[in-house]
Amino acid sequence: MSDKGTLTIVTTGPSKLRDSSQARELLEKAIPLDTLQKNFASFLDRLQQIVAVGQDRAGEFVLDEIAFSAEVGGNGEFKLLGSGVGVSVNSAITFTLRRRPAAE
Repeated sequence: MSDKGTLTIVTTGPSKLRDSSQARELLEKAIPLDTLQKNFASFLDRLQQIVAVGQDRAGEFVLDEIAFSAEVGGNGEFKLLGSGVGVSVNSAITFTLRRRPAAE
C-alpha cells in the first residue's frame, strides 16, 4: 500500500477495541519522505547544538564519537530515547556520529 514517496512506520496508539486507557494497538502509517527528511534534518540540527556546547570543555580530550537512539513517531517526528526506555522499546534507530579526521 506504500508508494515510492512514503515510508511505512509501525507505531502504537490507543486501542479502539478496549475500554482501558492503557490498552495499545499496533498502527501502520505511511509517512511522506519529504516529511521524514525535514524532521530528520531538524532533529540532527538540535543534536548538533547540544554537542557543540561541550566541545571546548573537555580539556586535552576530544569528543570522538557519540551514539544515541531515537524513535520515529506516527507523525514522522524523530524523538530521542531517554535512559530506561530501552527496556520497554523493542525497536529503535541507533545513530553513531564520529568526528571527521583533522585535515593534515
